[in-house]
Amino acid sequence: MRSILAASLKTFTLLIAAVAMLASGLTAEAAEIVSGLSSRSFNPGFSNAWIGGPLGLYGNLSIEAVGTQGASENLQLMLAGKLNLSTGTQDILLNSAAEGRVLPAIIPCVYLRGILHRTSVLPDSAIKSYADLKGKKIGVPTLSYGGIGFMKFALRHAGVSPDEVQFVAVGDGQQAAIALSSGRIDALTNADVDVAQLQRLGVKLRILGVPDSIKDAATAYAYVFPTAWYDTHKDTAKEIVKGLIRSVIVMTENPEAAVKVSYYMHPEAVPAGVSREKAIQDAVEVIKVRIPLIERKSTVSDKWCEFPQSAWENLVDILGIKGKVDPMKFYTNELIESVNQIREPELREWARSLKVPDGDTEIAAWLKTLKPPL
Repeated sequence: MRSILAASLKTFTLLIAAVAMLASGLTAEAAEIVSGLSSRSFNPGFSNAWIGGPLGLYGNLSIEAVGTQGASENLQLMLAGKLNLSTGTQDILLNSAAEGRVLPAIIPCVYLRGILHRTSVLPDSAIKSYADLKGKKIGVPTLSYGGIGFMKFALRHAGVSPDEVQFVAVGDGQQAAIALSSGRIDALTNADVDVAQLQRLGVKLRILGVPDSIKDAATAYAYVFPTAWYDTHKDTAKEIVKGLIRSVIVMTENPEAAVKVSYYMHPEAVPAGVSREKAIQDAVEVIKVRIPLIERKSTVSDKWCEFPQSAWENLVDILGIKGKVDPMKFYTNELIESVNQIREPELREWARSLKVPDGDTEIAAWLKTLKPPL
């Protein structure tokens, strides 16, 4: 099976077309910023990507977050000028460069630093470790899921060739759970928050421990901008990143408020068959799972957005492209000092004070009254 990380001719053609469109001047308006997600799932576990707009965390900027089919489409749309920035596209960017296709994109902030991918099996499965995955079918949300690169890295450290497993696209949520419980797949790999959400819905899972040799490894999820747009809109990019970090702070300080605002924005994400109160409670627990990976202090830095060269070198090793690409050609730390000067103590206090009312009409009116410390 072709790996999505080894770009196909079709993907390459689309990317080149996107670059050409960007060069011709097709860009999103700066006054309304459009951010691309590498998923169509609006799981509150990563609601920091979209709650900042209605909470007023970007100041005068208007921000819209849109879902895509995955990292490949997300990157293509950004390079085509349909998006001002993308998230979750750093792996494809680096893999393309390793194959000789250096795309015009830049990373001024890494907001998630750690291992967020989880591999789960049914409680009575004979699979006890990554080594036992040899010859098995592993379910993933889509074949463009960034966790596939991590899985290949983990498998190699467990003594298993990635060619000895089969990755199967099974979707998210209950679709993925059915694929596992029915035996269509032997194991399921998805994000930490997706695993937590399934468990809160009553799905019994057993999470495999990663090989000891990679327990301290760190993947990176980044905010990625098209280079041409970033170079001509640095002040705007700085304010976008500040707003995104403020959103992280609010979500981690007050998960319940983040969930309520997220469900107000995306009611389609509320799980079927449970009360709204139960859905909110479950989502809060999901966010608590994600918090350690998105806090300011991480295993690699205690500053927002910072990802040192040593961490990048470990990441390209995870992606299996060590020695084939210099990730520092895509990363810039020029915004870090400014981003870390946000009014963090005041913002944390403000976030803790948020009391989201019940009812869409009441929430809409409440949002208009908010004045966060910017």
